[in-house]
Amino acid sequence: MSLIDYINADAIMLDVQESDKEALLSKMLERLDSCELLENREGAENAIMAREQLMSTGVGNGVAIPHAKTDAVKAIRLTVATIKNGIAYKSVDNKPVFVVFMLLSPRNAASDNLKVLTSIAKLLRDNPNFLEKLIKADTASEFIELIAKEEMKI
Repeated sequence: MSLIDYINADAIMLDVQESDKEALLSKMLERLDSCELLENREGAENAIMAREQLMSTGVGNGVAIPHAKTDAVKAIRLTVATIKNGIAYKSVDNKPVFVVFMLLSPRNAASDNLKVLTSIAKLLRDNPNFLEKLIKADTASEFIELIAKEEMKI
């Protein structure tokens, strides 16, 4: 399983100009919906926002991984946003977030959901140079290529 198998290039959002976490998450869901990757945008948004209410998905080191299991998708959906200037996200380290991986999974895909979350964590763990490359990516294809190359190393 590769992360790039789950990322739709059209859903990638680079250098997003947003300063509010909820607005950013809503914008990412809007993009997924415009790419026809959601069955129910409102259901997806409710699931993501409910998960954020439990505990921030800002995992530290400039990364957030908002995720939810929901009936709003029929297959695993993964999208990414980069924010070159960072965004206040209430992360565990109280530092700004620069890359957001949003994962939506069907309720019956718990195992695959966990595998994708683990793959994202492995990819970004203690790898600030790679994170910087992702933030600087100019195109969706460049972003995907960076992930593909890094995945080959793990």
